[in-house]
Amino acid sequence: MPADAPPTTGGDTAPDDQAGTTAVSAPAASAPTVTVIDTPEIRVHRVADLISLLGVALGIVIVLLLGAYARGTTDGITADVHGISGILQRLLIAPVNLFSGIVTLILPAAVVIDLAVRREPRRILEALTAAAVGFGFTLVTVFLVHHFGSTGVEGSLTIGVGAHATVALPAYIAGVAALLTVAGRRGTRRTLMLSWNVMWLAIAVAVISSIVTLPAALLTVLLGRLAGLGIRYALGSTTDRAYGDALVDGIKRAGFSPKRLVRADPSSSQATQELDEVSTALGRTRHGRVYSLLTKENYHLIVVTLDADQHAVGFLTKLWQSARLRGIDARADVSLRHSAEATALVSHAARGAGVRTARVLGMAQARDSMIVVYQRPLAARPLADIDPAEVTDAAVDAIWDQVMKSHDAGISHRSLSADTVLVGHDELVGLPTVWLTSWELGEVATTELAKRIDCAQLVAMLAPIIGAERAVASAFRALDDAGVEAFAPMLQSIVLPRATRHAMRASEINLGVVRKEIVERLPDADVEPEKIARFGPRTVFTLAAGIIAALVVFASFNTENVLNALRDSNPWWLLAALAWALATFAGAAVALMAFSPIRLPWNRALLAQVAAAYIALAAPAGVGPAALNMRLLTRRKVPAPLAVATVALVQVSAVVVTVVGLIVLSLITGSEGTLAALPSSSVLVGVIVTAVVVAIAMIVPRVRTWALGRLRPLVRQTWPRLAQVLSQPWRLALGIGGNLLLTVAYVGAFDSTLRAFGQHMPLIDVTVLFLLGNAVGAIVPTPGGLGAVEGALTAGLISAGLPKEIAASVVVLYRLISYWARIPMGYVAMRFLQRKGEL
Repeated sequence: MPADAPPTTGGDTAPDDQAGTTAVSAPAASAPTVTVIDTPEIRVHRVADLISLLGVALGIVIVLLLGAYARGTTDGITADVHGISGILQRLLIAPVNLFSGIVTLILPAAVVIDLAVRREPRRILEALTAAAVGFGFTLVTVFLVHHFGSTGVEGSLTIGVGAHATVALPAYIAGVAALLTVAGRRGTRRTLMLSWNVMWLAIAVAVISSIVTLPAALLTVLLGRLAGLGIRYALGSTTDRAYGDALVDGIKRAGFSPKRLVRADPSSSQATQELDEVSTALGRTRHGRVYSLLTKENYHLIVVTLDADQHAVGFLTKLWQSARLRGIDARADVSLRHSAEATALVSHAARGAGVRTARVLGMAQARDSMIVVYQRPLAARPLADIDPAEVTDAAVDAIWDQVMKSHDAGISHRSLSADTVLVGHDELVGLPTVWLTSWELGEVATTELAKRIDCAQLVAMLAPIIGAERAVASAFRALDDAGVEAFAPMLQSIVLPRATRHAMRASEINLGVVRKEIVERLPDADVEPEKIARFGPRTVFTLAAGIIAALVVFASFNTENVLNALRDSNPWWLLAALAWALATFAGAAVALMAFSPIRLPWNRALLAQVAAAYIALAAPAGVGPAALNMRLLTRRKVPAPLAVATVALVQVSAVVVTVVGLIVLSLITGSEGTLAALPSSSVLVGVIVTAVVVAIAMIVPRVRTWALGRLRPLVRQTWPRLAQVLSQPWRLALGIGGNLLLTVAYVGAFDSTLRAFGQHMPLIDVTVLFLLGNAVGAIVPTPGGLGAVEGALTAGLISAGLPKEIAASVVVLYRLISYWARIPMGYVAMRFLQRKGEL
């Protein structure tokens, strides 16, 4: 029978017990059985509980900060609440003590009785344990506030004045909040919902009656929630997923009569014997639990069950992709039903566009699960399970045909792998047939970027199976040259499914080999990876390190003294420092144009250096300009190796010019420089220690091999380009001049800032201090050397005899002019170059 034939319903089930098998029963004793081979999970650790736990911890911090620094606000709110206490007490018939008794005795008893009726003794023990832990948290908090809390925090939690003042944190409230948290989610049972409402009402009455302050009431509830969520996540909670009877009933409500249901779980030996290749592949790729369904009419279908306790993971994953990847608006479904319906919509739209994909036959909700029934592709196997020798060009072209059909209809898949592509053979026409499955990340009305990602995923998926040459050849058969060049920059690991990345690591083919095959066919193609990630782990680390470093630097000096020094500064010298800082852009642009293998427009080269000031906000010192310069060259069809060599030559020449200039400056100025003005013993000791450490390190073979491994590629890349530049003396002179202007401009900005505060130092001293700070900033991996540069320059100025406050003022203002003030200009330049297609 065809897999998508309209099935019928009917028939009940009878009990049966087997090892690893659940047989679901129905009222009629003579009804046929439904065999369910499954591995139910009785308890689960919900990610949503962990997220709530972190949110509660953050809430506790916020309440304490408000108590410490917004005392007037919290006291005012509490006073306003107390102002209506007389009115409310006249409206309330029962006294305040009645509410305390209800919360302390009746609510816990009602919850425990409810759990006992539901036969959940383990949850009763966990709830009582959570109540004890919440009670203990409150006592510990009171102790900590008394002995270590600030005056503001203690005052915000205190009731009474003078000798009668006491920190009021009602521990029984925390215990009840913890008990209710572990007993279950609020919306699952009426008892819990009513209990929470009564507890909040009792807390409101307590605040109005001046039994507890508002911050203390909130803090007590949060402590109880912290204890309850911690225990609930650590021990796990009873799952409300649809298994057994509930799962079968849900499938019936979707319009099918199940006969046999087998979980597509390769870890189960019994299930593995029952499964076919298609079900196993879908079990590896689909989100949720996947079952192979045999109906009473002998239809073979696929059931995908989405569970609410796992929805938070998918939600956060999609939200993370949207935040991290540029141009990707990943669908972060806010509810389980929304997720199931959205996936079904994409699948239905693809099928309507002529794409061969499994049709959605029915949907239903059972307990905390959404059940989706799919058509099962006939006579097809996952590409991952096919012998590579059997994968013909006709099959590969058929895969491309299906993907192009979806793209023509404005639909992208975004998760193409060897498991989501099924390949079969049509005996009637003698041609391969291809099915595309697993549309969870797919989207309708998609973007061109998403289509390019699909093509990159497809080529990367095929390369380990049929080889990079055949994979790239198939792309040229399906697309024109412009289409291949468009998706080539998307060939990067961040856009590939996990299965494809694993397959590439297991083979000898990587993305570099694929790019090389494309370049051999299109020598002028720009195949360098396009930056689509807004940030990565390293960026997060460097930003965090930079923020910490900035806090340390700004906390190390007296702000009032710094502001006083700034008021006394000369604004004309500050303008001169700003002019010098802007001149650094011109020097860097001249150096790049001099060493560039192609003719660069002056305005583009200059704007690229300005844009690098914005990149410095998220990249270590020196990394931003190099990355932008290389991108500017590759976008103008400069081959990647030549672009790398050019950028390396620019950087090497800058170092050489700086060192030679320092030596010449030392000879010109004589002995009245840093060697005399600064503590020469400290400098000498530092230089000797550094030289000794480097010498000892180079004795170790592994270190020597590592160092040579880092230097040799730089020399090999730079030397051919340097030889070409040496044959054009005017280019060499122009490059040296640009780098010299760059260094002089930075030193000039630093010297002008010093003069703005009435300080004068020999030029050699200023230069050495700048170079030391710049070197430290290049070593420490913080954005723009943030923190490290400030610390090194401040220490150097203090060593040179400047007062601490003046040194700090000079450094802060210098960095404000040479780093922070240039960031807005860099942002504007970056946006302009992006709109013009230069970056």
